[in-house]
Amino acid sequence: MCEADNTRGRVILGMSGGTDSSVTAMMLQDQGYEVIGVSLWFYTNNHSYDENDNYPDFIVDAQKLAHKLGLEHHVIDARKEFRDTIIQFFLDEYLAGRTPSPCIQCNPNLKWKLLLEKADELNCDHIATGHYITIEDENGLFYIKKGKDPAKDQSYFLWNLKQGILSRTLTPLGKYTKTEVRKIAKSYGFEEVAKKKESMGVCFMDRKDYRDFLQEMIPDLNEKIGKGMAVDVNGKILGTHDGYPYYTVGQKRGIELEEKTGLMVSRIDAKNNTLILEKKADLNKLQLRISSYYFHNIEDIKQDNITTVVRGLGLNPEGYSKITILNENELLVDLENPAWAMAPGQPVAFYIGNKLIGGGFAEYND
Repeated sequence: MCEADNTRGRVILGMSGGTDSSVTAMMLQDQGYEVIGVSLWFYTNNHSYDENDNYPDFIVDAQKLAHKLGLEHHVIDARKEFRDTIIQFFLDEYLAGRTPSPCIQCNPNLKWKLLLEKADELNCDHIATGHYITIEDENGLFYIKKGKDPAKDQSYFLWNLKQGILSRTLTPLGKYTKTEVRKIAKSYGFEEVAKKKESMGVCFMDRKDYRDFLQEMIPDLNEKIGKGMAVDVNGKILGTHDGYPYYTVGQKRGIELEEKTGLMVSRIDAKNNTLILEKKADLNKLQLRISSYYFHNIEDIKQDNITTVVRGLGLNPEGYSKITILNENELLVDLENPAWAMAPGQPVAFYIGNKLIGGGFAEYND
């Protein structure tokens, strides 16, 4: 159980009906907060935006739990806004030959935005989530730090949350492992909550392959793009592919080569619908170019113990990184050991120990 907190106030809690947000609600109540649950409705499989649509199961579960705990509960129907911003971003990035992470856009631009707006509307001091992170104040600046459970650490997707958000966010699960959280749910008498399965993958794809989702959302995609050429770095034609949006850097499958070469995608030329292929070892890079960067304190980049994290096909580079500012939008990152298969559009996060100091997006380093 959590120790009681002497500071009491009203809290907006993002409730998904799952184990993590449910236990967070119980903890915050025990700490003396007045908890108001909010479920964000972002997606419907049939792409409907009818206000008379039935709520999905996760919202029904959240409503039931809120009722049991005596919590006020609200539902924010943001399906159209989610479609027009987050899903459209996802589609646009793939059509540009990039590899997007929609969560990076959703967290600051929709999820936390809506929670903060509801908090202000209902005169709440804080918002809270079931993320496995901690948020700490260091000399007036708030930093996210990795949670206790390395398997559940979600800090990587949160590097672009600004100070106005972090200063008002409570994340009590950061000091616990998932196993401990399940035990806490049982100790409160909520066995069914403790047994809930994890949600995995991109929320709006419902476990679909992203290629199938692209075809679903853009039915004439194959006619618009068509098959393209796969070439080596010298422009020699090696074979064909099904269309550049279906590929990412480091990929081998789905390319029809005239002969087996072991080569894989190293670059996507969206303008010419062409894949450039290289050997696996050639995808190792000691230098990364980063765009649209954000740091809570730009002075942090002067430290000599910065580590770089990239998720996806790429393998995280070991050792430390040196960061150089190129201009107000771009950084150059020199790595102690190479990173493999970095794809443009992938989020890149920077840490000092367990402290998340900032991040940006990978670009081709021409």
